[in-house]
Amino acid sequence: MYKMIPEIGHLLIIIATSLSLLLATIPLFGLYKGNRYLISYYRPLSNMMLLAFMAAVTCLTLSFICNDFSVAYVANHSNTQLATFYKIAAVWGSHEGSMLFWVSAIAFWTALIANRKTENNEAFFVRTVSVLALVILGFSLFIIFTSNPFVRLLPNFPIEGRDLNPILQNIGLIIHPPLLFLGYVGLTVCFASSVSALLGKQFTQQQAQYMRPWAIMAWVFLTGGNAFGSWWAYNELGWGGWWFWDPVENASFIPWLVATALVHSVTMTQRLGQCKKFTLFLAILAFSLSLLGTFIVRSGVVQSVHAFAADPTRGMSILFLLVVLSGGALALFASRISYITAEDRFSPFSKNTLILLGNLLLVVAGLSVLLGSYYPIIYNVITNNTISVGAPYFNSIFVPIIFILSFLMGLAPLISWQQEKLSSLKRPLLLLFVCVALVILISVNTERTNAWFFFGLLATIWIIACTCLAMYQLLKSKTKTTQSYRFFGMCLAHFGIAIAILAGTVVSHFEQEEVLSMGPGQGRELAGYIFVFEQTQQITATSFDALQANIRIMDLDEKTVGYVYPQRQTFKTNGMQTTAASVYSTAFQDLYVSMGTKLNETEYLIRISYKPMVSWLWIGAILMMFGGFFIVLTSRYHQPTTQLKTLPSTYTLQELIS
Repeated sequence: MYKMIPEIGHLLIIIATSLSLLLATIPLFGLYKGNRYLISYYRPLSNMMLLAFMAAVTCLTLSFICNDFSVAYVANHSNTQLATFYKIAAVWGSHEGSMLFWVSAIAFWTALIANRKTENNEAFFVRTVSVLALVILGFSLFIIFTSNPFVRLLPNFPIEGRDLNPILQNIGLIIHPPLLFLGYVGLTVCFASSVSALLGKQFTQQQAQYMRPWAIMAWVFLTGGNAFGSWWAYNELGWGGWWFWDPVENASFIPWLVATALVHSVTMTQRLGQCKKFTLFLAILAFSLSLLGTFIVRSGVVQSVHAFAADPTRGMSILFLLVVLSGGALALFASRISYITAEDRFSPFSKNTLILLGNLLLVVAGLSVLLGSYYPIIYNVITNNTISVGAPYFNSIFVPIIFILSFLMGLAPLISWQQEKLSSLKRPLLLLFVCVALVILISVNTERTNAWFFFGLLATIWIIACTCLAMYQLLKSKTKTTQSYRFFGMCLAHFGIAIAILAGTVVSHFEQEEVLSMGPGQGRELAGYIFVFEQTQQITATSFDALQANIRIMDLDEKTVGYVYPQRQTFKTNGMQTTAASVYSTAFQDLYVSMGTKLNETEYLIRISYKPMVSWLWIGAILMMFGGFFIVLTSRYHQPTTQLKTLPSTYTLQELIS
């Protein structure tokens, strides 16, 4: 029976595509005609579409578990010796499966939105669901015609698969891609909500309230996706770096920057009715940048260890989707934005002014990273010459922007939404003076300090001090409202950002590294530790054989601190060799050792690194995620002061858009 599973999966994708076409057209036509019977189809169509996609994903998963190597995708990314949980993760481990997982996740959120209560804003939700269905339709057609995961290798198919890429056989594959896809799904919902508001020629505070949790969840998942991707590369690739400014890494980092601006902008729209146009634009921009990142990762225009595919046909198809969806949304934005009215009055000294400045800086930061990442590609296409843009460009542009953002981030919670008098800024200015004095004192008593270290430390202490003061003021007021609970979630996220800035500053400034030749009986001192290469031994695992180095770590008094066991792995299925680094971690430092190629009969290329506080980068990201989750979980939807009309049985087009 399982032999027919791929055909069933392929048929289910076709059925889901047909349902998405119906969902994208019938409810909108019902809105246009004022026909409630046609409108009512959006719920059952959403549910059936979701079931079809979930069943298709299940069919692909079963094909992996059953080792059906007649399916090309399974044959290229699995093996009979592959562990079952990696077989399941391989479903989204490469291009075809990841696209099916992505579109299925969009279908899940579409059904969730369609099945919620919409007494006061049904037209908005119907349009949102239809726009989501339109996005699903585009992705589904892309899967069917260029990226079908159920393509057969008949009549001749291998009896054994090529195996999953050894680099992907890591827990990072189980966590990192799903988080990124869920983040992109959240941005897709915000995009659909933005288009829905533009179609309705109004963007109310209530609609912003509905969009806000999706923006926060998109930000949370993108935070986790970028953080776990960084952790995965740090542990798997053997380079010991936590961020490389790789174009594919930046493909998910740029939407994160814009999503951060979107979270704050939609909050201002919800609370004050301000920045409506900017919020709608950011929602479209963030989604467009996620599609651009997808194009970069899957088109082959850049060569990266993180890239999914290198197929120009697929790349052009994604580029076509980008032009149609994003171009259409921007054209709609230009034609309908005059209907969106807002009270955009900003006092010189107020929270909303600082947030607006921060949002503009975030967009500038995103566009700066975008330029540095992809300008070499454009330059190569135009001139057929190559140029490279490396870390010095990104650091010189991005780090100063982050410092200014840190100042605004610390100050904003201390002032009110209304206009503040200059006299009310005495306490923040005094706090700033204390923070500067403290950083100067630390810098004077620290070796190897420079301007980057000074400003990074100042940004950290300033954010933490301001956030603690803001929490103290709130606790002193003894108010327990929904807004106060959300405020604590915001403070937790800001603490996470401060910790990540501190960790990045410390590890970048104080890390030490040496690449040297070592063999049994040889030792090396680095950062107050002695690394002694004791012996090598052969290790046999289920999927690979490895040459392992046993290295003892001692302090300067020659007391044993611990051991690390870096390996040079050779996978049995394809002969591919990889470096498996070994890390001795404590609360505030990592001792990172990786093993390279054999240099002579007894010596190997060994990389030894001392990385203080590097693990706090990911601890900071986890705190940021918890802060976002806390805000969403403590949110309580309340009835706005101005209620939107419910949909009557029939109504005119003029009544609908008024």
